[in-house]
Amino acid sequence: MTTTHSATPSPDPDRLPQTAREGVDARGARGVLAGDYGIQHNYFAGRTPMSWPHLVGVVPGLVDQRLDRRADQDLATALAGEHAVVVCQVLAGLGGVGKTQLAANLARRWWQHRQVDLLIWVSATSRAAVLTRYAQAAADISGVEDADPDEASVRLLAWLASTDRRWLIVLDDLTNPQDLAGLWPPSTSTGHTVVTTRRRDAALLAGRRLVDVGVFTPAEAVAYLHGKLAGHPARLDEVEQLAVDLGYLPLALAQAAAYLLDRGLTCGEYRKRFADRRRRLAELVPEPQALPDGHQTTVAATWSLSIELADAMIPAGLARPLLELASHVDPNGVPTTVFTTLAALLYLDRGLGPPPRTTGFLASLRPSRPVRPRVGAADARDALHCLQRLSLVALTGDASEVRVHALVQRATRDQIPPDRRAAAEQSAAAALRQSRGMDALLRLNLSLEQTAFGHETPISFDTAITCGTCQGEIPAVLDCRGCEGDGRLRTRRTITLKIPAGVEDGMRIRLANQSEAGPYGGACGDLYIEVHELPHERFTRAGHDLHCILDGSSVDLTAGGTLPVVGLDGATFRIRVPPRAHPGIPIRVRGQGVPHLGQTDPGRGDLYIMPR
Repeated sequence: MTTTHSATPSPDPDRLPQTAREGVDARGARGVLAGDYGIQHNYFAGRTPMSWPHLVGVVPGLVDQRLDRRADQDLATALAGEHAVVVCQVLAGLGGVGKTQLAANLARRWWQHRQVDLLIWVSATSRAAVLTRYAQAAADISGVEDADPDEASVRLLAWLASTDRRWLIVLDDLTNPQDLAGLWPPSTSTGHTVVTTRRRDAALLAGRRLVDVGVFTPAEAVAYLHGKLAGHPARLDEVEQLAVDLGYLPLALAQAAAYLLDRGLTCGEYRKRFADRRRRLAELVPEPQALPDGHQTTVAATWSLSIELADAMIPAGLARPLLELASHVDPNGVPTTVFTTLAALLYLDRGLGPPPRTTGFLASLRPSRPVRPRVGAADARDALHCLQRLSLVALTGDASEVRVHALVQRATRDQIPPDRRAAAEQSAAAALRQSRGMDALLRLNLSLEQTAFGHETPISFDTAITCGTCQGEIPAVLDCRGCEGDGRLRTRRTITLKIPAGVEDGMRIRLANQSEAGPYGGACGDLYIEVHELPHERFTRAGHDLHCILDGSSVDLTAGGTLPVVGLDGATFRIRVPPRAHPGIPIRVRGQGVPHLGQTDPGRGDLYIMPR
């Protein structure tokens, strides 16, 4: 049995065996940091006791022009102290946001600073891959190779739970949380686990710390592009706008930079190509063999596996057509009720294939009734959550709004079969119309006193409300006899309106969700109250200031004097008329005008009195 130790600070990688350079070994462990051979490694012809520190697996290299991000700080501060128990951290986010880079940066920093004795990097795309890497690590530590990788993994986990060695395990790109059943590393005072995944399943996150990885900030995106194009300053025109176009997605920015450099384009020229909807997203990134930073897939194909996984979840077959609908709405957010409308459910229904045909007498019973979809609103909501579990959409905390990254939308639209593209666009437009009731506008006449100092008044109006019998839920609404066939009833509502102090003539007050309900349980529209200020017999208004004319005949304007004045609020005060006052020059009284609108300490405008 022979052992070769590589203890030289920086050995030449070309002198290492090919299997050592690749980090692959059929019998023993080979650990390499991609592009870094400065740490001691063991290469075994047989098994001997290993030396520390020890690396199992291949830590990816850091990409060109990588930036430190907020998530780097979140990971770095997790190790609270030498004796702290460190929780497992799950880096979750949309494909292409840089989760693997965050984990690789942490692993490299801890390894180089001797903060770990054992580093295991696992590609967790399957249970077999996890078992293989665990078995490799167990054989390195014990010197014994198990024929059964399950048994080897059990021994490794037991050793991790009892050792005082410092260890870090990175489970990269976890595809299926069930693959880690019985294989989660233990929580100890000397160990730390980092998982990168697109998944957000409750079972995955329970008891573990979620680090939500998003896109670059605008400043980070621009700084990254400046770094990538530093040798070509003439190509930086419209760089900020390009970052916006690409939604600040790190993967998209990297591939766009490589594309425009390969083709000699400026940022502005790339934007013109990007804006051309005739070009597919796959045509705006480098060829697969020319991808930068070791990327395995183009940005256009990044989410394909995620979509397949979501579409296989229960309710099966609905996630993909729902994402097709979502690719035609505002990426910044739409109500979830868009996807529970009749138009949306009918589109989802088509994705399940042709329905069973009804012929004969039964087919002619209700020819005028809406087609009953096989998919219900609850199914659509479940499909939305399936997409969220794969980070393809983002739901607000109360699940009332859905957001989709613009590049996910474009990639999805590119994949819609030609015979369904028009239907997807038309169904999305119809769903948007059905998801929300119409807004309403009421005009309200108010006196100057009411607009100046605020007012509370009841207002009544005709509107539509959700049917209490069927609650607008499809398919119940299609058989409901209590509504008009779309889940709504006409009624007259009375609400109390509070007019804030300081409103002006022509202003509109928005009462969110106080107008008519949308069909099929859709959200309510907004009610707008337009203020109409009636003329006042004594005062005229100019913004926050008031003007009035006062009879000064009781005062000798040459000698001056005082005059009583009744203000707009009814309070009486006296003003001093200076000697030799001119009838055409107004007297200014501070703080007797109209309160400023919407301020905690509003203050008031001024009153200008014109003696005559």
